[in-house]
Amino acid sequence: MATQSGGWGIPGVGADQTVSESEILWGGDQSRMALLYKSDLYSAAALDAGNTPTSVLRPGMIMGRVTSSGELEEWDADASDGTQDIAGILDVELRMTDYAGTTADRVMRNLVRGPVKARKLLIQGAAFVGHADEFLARRQLVAAGYTLDDDTFGFKAGQGDRYATVTGTADTLTTAENGSTIFYSSASAVAVTLPAIQAGLYYDLVRTGDEEFVISSGEGDNMIVGNDLSADSITYTTAGEHMGARVRIKCVYVGTTLKWLPEVVNAPFGTAVGSVITISIAS
Repeated sequence: MATQSGGWGIPGVGADQTVSESEILWGGDQSRMALLYKSDLYSAAALDAGNTPTSVLRPGMIMGRVTSSGELEEWDADASDGTQDIAGILDVELRMTDYAGTTADRVMRNLVRGPVKARKLLIQGAAFVGHADEFLARRQLVAAGYTLDDDTFGFKAGQGDRYATVTGTADTLTTAENGSTIFYSSASAVAVTLPAIQAGLYYDLVRTGDEEFVISSGEGDNMIVGNDLSADSITYTTAGEHMGARVRIKCVYVGTTLKWLPEVVNAPFGTAVGSVITISIAS
């Protein structure tokens, strides 16, 4: 869309007023019946950091809701003002300035459920796919009822019961395995390395062999364990406490810092009830 120019009969048009046009929905007409919109108030403070000007929000912006005002601003995974929770997706371009060039609150529709194209989404103005917070966003979106075209069953979001067995002695986890329960069956010591740290990743790790079990961070110094907020790894070291050992580990924001949070789900049945499981921690 462009403005008219050339007053007093001079032909022509003015500068382009549309920054982008992007279809974020996928599927045929029948899939559009699954769309759910609500009328919402977008805050004058909302920004699209990847756009010029930043006051023009492009289609695909993932939005959060500021608790104190009830208004929408860009989703921010490590915020604490309410925008850390996804509240919807803007599916049209929205200019936050009025005719005088002043930013102002805007009333516009907000897509709160439906089939969306992952590569058309934006996190604070940056591409969704490959973003540091992509997997946390996927988890929240799928839980809210969105269906992403590149992951229609929600596996990348960690949804669904998926199981795998690893027979080797070393395994480096991947983001594609997000949400999986993985059994480690080697009779020798097993070392598991976590993927590059990203919020929203989650794994359930089970030892089915009777030897040492090591779970390590790829970067180091970012695991929260007993008496250590920046550990490198945890290790089941004691005979009789290997087989059946189970650890759920997920990546979360602690303030604005990403951390791996391991949870020891159960000790092997051979371990006495109420006894202490011996776990070695490397800092």
